[in-house]
Amino acid sequence: MTSTPTKPVRRFVKVLNLSLGLATLLALSGHAEDVRYKAQPRGSKVTVAGTSTIHDWTLEGEIIGGYLELPAGVAFDTAKAELPGATDGKLTAKAEVGIPVTSLKAPYSGMDEVMQQAMNAKDHPRIQFHLLEMTLKSPHPTGTPFVFDAKGDLIVNGVTNTITMPVTMENSEPTKLKITGKVPLKMTDFKVTPPVKLGIFRTGDDINITFEWVVAAPKPQ
Repeated sequence: MTSTPTKPVRRFVKVLNLSLGLATLLALSGHAEDVRYKAQPRGSKVTVAGTSTIHDWTLEGEIIGGYLELPAGVAFDTAKAELPGATDGKLTAKAEVGIPVTSLKAPYSGMDEVMQQAMNAKDHPRIQFHLLEMTLKSPHPTGTPFVFDAKGDLIVNGVTNTITMPVTMENSEPTKLKITGKVPLKMTDFKVTPPVKLGIFRTGDDINITFEWVVAAPKPQ
């Protein structure tokens, strides 16, 4: 003969099921409080600088798309030595970044077309970066931007390489962040052949990419 659970037992089971349901919901929505900072149409810039047998050259652009996600409560208060939200020096962050190759222009005629062709812009129209890890450099001198080592996958010409570069982060406005960085690269690491123009203008393999990326969180309602 099966006994019927008493009211206290039924009440306990109901509360237990509710608690388990809430725990599952919280686990599934663990990133619900993350704040997504979206790329802004103004204020960003990127420069690709290289050398050649005739003169140094640069490509410049103002389009850096994508987003950066940070845990809620992270505040880049440069007056403080610590960064809230960074655990053991690690900042839980996500970022997807994209730069259209054809948006990179040279201040003189011809160089941008040559580099776009070398980078196979028709087949691989975007330079992409997928963030894997951010580590806070310490100690942080008060009054200065926070400095991180950013590790991620950089995709150029359809070739992916994992790189680590120093980046700084600071609030440019209450809801905006400015992220700056610089990284040296070799074109051949991404199967980009350093271009030759008219048989005499030969570019070097080494380049430097510098950037300022402005992103913004949604304004409080």
